[in-house]
This record gives sequence, C-alpha cells and structure tokens, in this order.
Amino acid sequence: MAIISASFAAANQPRIPNGVETVDAFQTYVTSATLSAGDVIHFTNLKVPHGATILAVRLHGDTADGSSIFQVGIAGGITSAALFGSATVSATPAVKDQTLALPYVVSVSDDAAVRYVYPTLTQDGAATSGTASMSLGVRVTWTMNKTR
Repeated sequence: MAIISASFAAANQPRIPNGVETVDAFQTYVTSATLSAGDVIHFTNLKVPHGATILAVRLHGDTADGSSIFQVGIAGGITSAALFGSATVSATPAVKDQTLALPYVVSVSDDAAVRYVYPTLTQDGAATSGTASMSLGVRVTWTMNKTR
C-alpha cells in the first residue's frame, strides 16, 4: 500500500469564502505505475474547508484496457476512505457521480492542525489492466455560507 500525492505538498489552509459561495474544483492525475490493492491517491489541491457542505463528488476516468475499482473518500482533518462509495474505472471513459453520504458537512475538530479535507481514491483490490497508465480526475462541488 502506498500513498500517492496527485499534487505538490501545500500546508496552507484553503481560502474561506466571505458570504455565500459555491466552488466547483477539478484535478487530474495520470498514473505512471500499476496500482496495487490499498494504494491511495490524495487530491490535495481540492481542499474543502471546515464548515463547507460538499454537494457533489464526480470521478472521471478511463484505462487503456481492463478495469479498476476505487473507494472514493476524504482525508485531511478527518479521514474516511470510502465515505462516498465505490466506482469502477474501465476502458470506456465515463463520469461517475457519487451519491452516498451527500450532501456532506465538513466538521473538523477545533484543535486540529489541518482544518480542511480533500478527496482520495483508494485502489480496491488489484487492477485488471495490463497497462500502467490510467487517467483519473476528481471534481468536487461545495458551498459555504460564511458571513461576517
């Protein structure tokens, strides 16, 4: 099992909107090696702050051949590897709308150093693809009502 970061390491907290705002963010990742069971891809550029409500989580993906099953979850201030359920990525490009546990209100402890979450994909079992390359994308839509 390995942890794979789909972006650069950034320790900063996400921007907190002032007023009512809906954010739609997308991040991609292309694998360069075959994923093993339990490998976790962290989409750390898609930070969702404490107090936000996650409205939608979508997995975009395709493989050159075969298929791969992922558990779609969150990490950061709290971790839940399969919070939004599972999705299969195959050789037919597709968008998978995750509906489990949505809408989800992000609630992180006041004493936590990390006051945000970000999506994760955990490889569920071995991939059946003979090709190491897989194109993945995660889209998160969240809203926040933060008035001063």
